[in-house]
Amino acid sequence: MFLSAIVLVLVICLYVIYTKTKKVPKVKINGKAVLITGCDTGFGHELAKRLDQLGFTVFAGCLSEKSTGAQDLRKTSSRRVHVLKLDVTKSDDIERATETVRKICKGPGLWALVNNAGIDSFGDVEFCTMDMYRRVAEVNLFGMIQVTKALLPLIRHSKGRVVNVTSVKGIIARPTISVYGITKFGAENFSDCLRLEMRKFGVKVSIVEPGNFGGLTGIVKDQNLKRLVDEMELMWDRADKEIREAYGREHLEEQRNGLYKAPENCALSLEPVLCALEDAIVSENPAIRYLVDGGRGLLDWHNWFGRLHYYLPTEWMDFIIDQAWKFGIR
Repeated sequence: MFLSAIVLVLVICLYVIYTKTKKVPKVKINGKAVLITGCDTGFGHELAKRLDQLGFTVFAGCLSEKSTGAQDLRKTSSRRVHVLKLDVTKSDDIERATETVRKICKGPGLWALVNNAGIDSFGDVEFCTMDMYRRVAEVNLFGMIQVTKALLPLIRHSKGRVVNVTSVKGIIARPTISVYGITKFGAENFSDCLRLEMRKFGVKVSIVEPGNFGGLTGIVKDQNLKRLVDEMELMWDRADKEIREAYGREHLEEQRNGLYKAPENCALSLEPVLCALEDAIVSENPAIRYLVDGGRGLLDWHNWFGRLHYYLPTEWMDFIIDQAWKFGIR
């Protein structure tokens, strides 16, 4: 038994070394064009800079052309970077962005689309308003779908790829994330369906699933953190008296404190996610899924829960997540 365990460990170590050191065939960049949504901050902003340095033509979609992120990209990037006003919930913005890409790319088409734009909301189902569900879905799900549909003809032409940024919250559920989670579960299904449909055209579809990186991307910091906290107060005020009495004010305070502490537990660098996004764009044979661990401890617990749920019964996973929640693993 002991010898078998040693052999198993050695096999795993050799496999990890092999996967880390093997040479992966990469595409020739030659100015290939990539459009990224959500480039004002976070993953999208840093990816635009990274791809520019690699020699790609980059269309950086920003919610506002006057945002700090948009201005920074104009100042620090080469002429290959084109900053576009792109609110993924606005059909006019999507149409203008598509026409700009078509004019600049002309013959080659668009090599890759990175659907990165997203927003978040937290709260129990009974507290979250229907407006919250609709607003987040308009960006995270329907915006992603509309942008993809608009640009697919250009991607098919180049036999390129679509890269959708979802989340570990799109593969495993936990309390308070239904507003965000349903959009990421939906994005996972959309990506899987699209991948199967695009096989015959030579178009690849990859999904990047970041773990605990929220404190670096802007989801739980600065103005967005203030919005989430204010939103919690609004949910409390709008909830029926019976719901408030059932949950108690302490329940809301605990969740709010969790939001304030979230940046303390998130990853220290966006680099792992950026590496996954780069690989999905430049590899000749990109992975279908990239589950990227974040967090500040030895383990990104939610990513490991996400891995376990493929093997354990749902009842077991419910118990594990419930216990983790009680111990403050959120």
